[in-house]
Amino acid sequence: HSTYLSPKPNAPTTCLVAAAGEMAGARSQVNKPHKTRFASKASRHSHKIDKVRSGKPAGSHRAAVKGARAARLQHSKAIRDQKRAALLKEKRSSNGSSSAPRVIVLCGLSSSANVGPLAEDLLIFAAGGDEKLTSNTVASPAYKLRTTVLQAPYGDLTSCMELAKVADLLAFVVSANSLYNSDSGNPIDEFGSQCLSVLRAVGLPSTAVFIRDLPSDTKSKQELKKAAVSFLSPELPEDCRFYAAETKDDLHMFMRLFKEQHLSSPHWRNQRPYVMSEEACIKPGDSMGLCTLLVSGYLRAHNLSVNQLVHVSGAGDFQLGQIDILKDPCPVSERKNSDVMDSDDNQIQIIDTFVPDPLNQEPLLVENIPDPLAGEQTWPTEAEMEEAYESNKQRKVVKRKLPRGTSEYQAAWIVDDTDDEGDDSQNDNPDGAGMVIDEKDHSEHDSDSSDIDAVSHFTEKFDQETIGGSEMG
Repeated sequence: HSTYLSPKPNAPTTCLVAAAGEMAGARSQVNKPHKTRFASKASRHSHKIDKVRSGKPAGSHRAAVKGARAARLQHSKAIRDQKRAALLKEKRSSNGSSSAPRVIVLCGLSSSANVGPLAEDLLIFAAGGDEKLTSNTVASPAYKLRTTVLQAPYGDLTSCMELAKVADLLAFVVSANSLYNSDSGNPIDEFGSQCLSVLRAVGLPSTAVFIRDLPSDTKSKQELKKAAVSFLSPELPEDCRFYAAETKDDLHMFMRLFKEQHLSSPHWRNQRPYVMSEEACIKPGDSMGLCTLLVSGYLRAHNLSVNQLVHVSGAGDFQLGQIDILKDPCPVSERKNSDVMDSDDNQIQIIDTFVPDPLNQEPLLVENIPDPLAGEQTWPTEAEMEEAYESNKQRKVVKRKLPRGTSEYQAAWIVDDTDDEGDDSQNDNPDGAGMVIDEKDHSEHDSDSSDIDAVSHFTEKFDQETIGGSEMG
């Protein structure tokens, strides 16, 4: 970096030379250049813009980040609240006083498993020791739970499947005696294995296993229970629970855990409402061959509209005549139970009635009747066939004058305007060389000679028309 000094007017030259010599000997100051070539135009002029007028506060970016974090926290909190509300609703619907009774289906896996006494013990214990049982559904004030206990008949696979469709808990019953008394030592016999295979294919709800005929000795009891668990665990889901069912303490433990258990069900059962009939009777109809089926029970899964169609197992689809909402015959609370007992001998009390709307009710005809000829070609009607016959008849009558030797294929290429030309050719040939031919009647005799004559005739006519056209031009 060199320094240039301009001389002042009227200054001696010697002084200028001396100053220049002194400056040349000293170190010159070097300033760091500005890196404006890497900066944008907006950043170079940012100091000239008022921040208040720009509309962007000083901490706008920080505020935006803080607002986004608050929005994420609020969204996650809303999702948690929704899940909590859905869980509470499901728990109240399954364990509340207004929920339907929980259905326990007892299914024996061998002929030695006696299901009847176990079902009776469960009902008596759930009812609080009341031995006068009039129904399979009992209310337990101690556990604040209503329970329905059903027995699946051994050897009837269809009945086992029908009961498994409505079971909230499918409890398999095995006997400990079959572990050491039978030849194979397996608590599951042939029918039990078949039943397990079919139920797994249909879809299992929550499952449990009751082990009966255990010895009173604690050590032997635990050993037999472990042996039963090792045999049955590969055949059942992972969340299956095993219970000993011998004493009241065992039943008490089961009822306490069953009340708090989260029951799972197949997905196909939660897609539509269903009713398990507590009572069913048939009312004769006015017309011959018709009747009315009266079914009473608890509605499960979803709401039911009176305008919907219902399917009765083994009978088919039907329309609803009406829906009556009845007073709960088996309340959980003791006070409600006493009110019912004080009423008119437990007669049925109808709270509300719904009648279907004829305009909105679904019809029974849900499928179109297939037509076997729907995909075939349309068959012509009689009028169309007569019209086609008349047109063919008129076509046979029409006759055309064509040159001799013209075949049917060649005649098809000759338009109707050639009739006048045929008259001219007839005048040119007085000997009657022309021929009258029917479109339908033709002969294939001398086909080669006729083709040659027709070609020569069209060639001569083409030459005459070409010469005439040139003279006209």
